[in-house]
Amino acid sequence: MKLVEWNIHKMTKDISVKPFVIDTLAVEKADVMCLIEYLTDTGIKGKFEEEYWIEESKTISGNKVLIAVKKDFAPDGITVKNKEEVQECYNFMHIEFKLQNGNPLSVIGVRMLSPMNAKKQTPSLKEYISKLTTPFLCVGDYNIKKSRMGKWFPSISIGNLKNTNCSLSDSSIIYVDKNSCQVTGFGAVDHVLHSDDIEVNSEYKWDFLRCDSIYPCVNNISISTYWNIPPAYPDHALMISNIEKKEKIF
Repeated sequence: MKLVEWNIHKMTKDISVKPFVIDTLAVEKADVMCLIEYLTDTGIKGKFEEEYWIEESKTISGNKVLIAVKKDFAPDGITVKNKEEVQECYNFMHIEFKLQNGNPLSVIGVRMLSPMNAKKQTPSLKEYISKLTTPFLCVGDYNIKKSRMGKWFPSISIGNLKNTNCSLSDSSIIYVDKNSCQVTGFGAVDHVLHSDDIEVNSEYKWDFLRCDSIYPCVNNISISTYWNIPPAYPDHALMISNIEKKEKIF
């Protein structure tokens, strides 16, 4: 199974994404898509509603989560189990569907809100996951560095990330000083938590930066360079995850 997650950076603004965002998603042909920091977008829904089942979460903070599943991958449709945001903690969407072989799978999309307080924000998600009875994927923008995920989710498996030894390619986000808009570092904050019967291998892709002149030249992005991306232009990498079974669930 191919899963794509992307923080598309709507920043609570009712602005449509540019065509390159839709084109980038279309090229990937993912079985499951999860869009974070999303607001209803007619361009996205219009492009994918014929081929995918699509659901959106409710919102308190101004952003939503969208989950889309290919109709031929989930022939019986998808069921929304929960679309309620946890106030001051995270945006949230949980759907479940039966695979072609009849086995169930839960997919959760989440975005931990910023500024991040992991001690406050993670307990309710851990408790929610602990009650799941199906194989699951919990994907999104956690606003937690990869090295810290084990501390806050100690008993839950986290997917493997491809290591390219390139600061940009190994990062899902570019850290920027709020005042100067200068790049201060690179990091990975988009992740996949999953049940033990699933294996997840992910990579981050920044190819879309070449699609619009609003972005700086990829080769010039380094510490102290300028980075100021407006809403509805993604400022996170596209996370692509290959999902494999350890047991016969697919």
